[in-house]
Amino acid sequence: MDIDTECIPLGHMQTYFDLRKGLVLKMDWLERRSQIRLNNPDEILDTIIGINPETFYRKAGIDYRDGDDARFISTRQCLALVDQAVRALGMPYLGLVMGNLMTASHHGMAGMAAVTQPTLRECMETVCRYCDELFPPLEMKADMNGGEGYLEISEVIPLRPYSHFFYELNTVSFYNIFLHLVGEGRDAFRVEFSYPEPEWGHIYRRYFRCPVLFDQPCTRIVGDAALADFELPLANRLMAMSAEKTLFENIPTRAMRLLPVRLRRMLMRCYGAFPSLENAASELGMSGRTLRRKLSESGTSYQQELDAVRQKLAREYFARGGESVTEVAMMLGFADSSAFAKAFRRWTGMSPSDYLMGREPGRM
Repeated sequence: MDIDTECIPLGHMQTYFDLRKGLVLKMDWLERRSQIRLNNPDEILDTIIGINPETFYRKAGIDYRDGDDARFISTRQCLALVDQAVRALGMPYLGLVMGNLMTASHHGMAGMAAVTQPTLRECMETVCRYCDELFPPLEMKADMNGGEGYLEISEVIPLRPYSHFFYELNTVSFYNIFLHLVGEGRDAFRVEFSYPEPEWGHIYRRYFRCPVLFDQPCTRIVGDAALADFELPLANRLMAMSAEKTLFENIPTRAMRLLPVRLRRMLMRCYGAFPSLENAASELGMSGRTLRRKLSESGTSYQQELDAVRQKLAREYFARGGESVTEVAMMLGFADSSAFAKAFRRWTGMSPSDYLMGREPGRM
């Protein structure tokens, strides 16, 4: 899967980018909800009202016609949509504004299915699963064990130059939904971002009522793991099942079945004991020969996907302060440290020791 793979359901993206449906067209409401005093409110409102959906999509290379929702777009096209919206509204911080405007209902049936789960743990697991299926360029991972629990967001495909847009939108939106579900008195411990503080960093602190940290190893919302079994106020298994059924009846599910993405997710879960191609194929419900053929048809291979996962985990290991090349080589299943060093140089153009000396700066 790469930036031009058509893997994002257009119907899902319309949830975010149909501005005229998503906003109440009253500027005092927009300013109150965004917590930003706008210098040109009438101009921004006129821009929102004046956006023609067909023109908006076609400028992003999407041959869109009204009602043409059962199709997929690429990450490159999605980034073009973001670029248009940011430029039209003059808001480099648009991700924060949109995220703060969104409630669970703005996430459509995916949001309904998530907030009607019995517990917060199941809600977070549902959010992660829907992210895999509806927006494969991002990965969400929830861990609610130990003293602290977290919802972590990372890129499967680089979303530059708008990585911050997607991190902002999702962290603000899910932070607010989290507080709504568990009660305002149970605030998150902190919110961490994997990139340097942008020029509009002060706006982050308007939206998060907790510490906000930048230049961190990863982007995540951190809270009390004891809330994992908190019974959600909207819990209703029948409604959750009905919402999910409606969701996938109305949004095509090819993204969910995109084989390289499924394989990579599985490999991430097997960290420290990666399966052979044959065992991976069995886990995915097919023969090794079929897996090899289907990956080839998608322009990749088992080894390429394994290398992508190993590279991601190696970078995370070093970003979190790990310094033992021997340790990370063993953790990633290499025969020895020299084999790992050779692979790492192929991935990054640097030896592990050079990488450690100049550790990568926070990524946008």
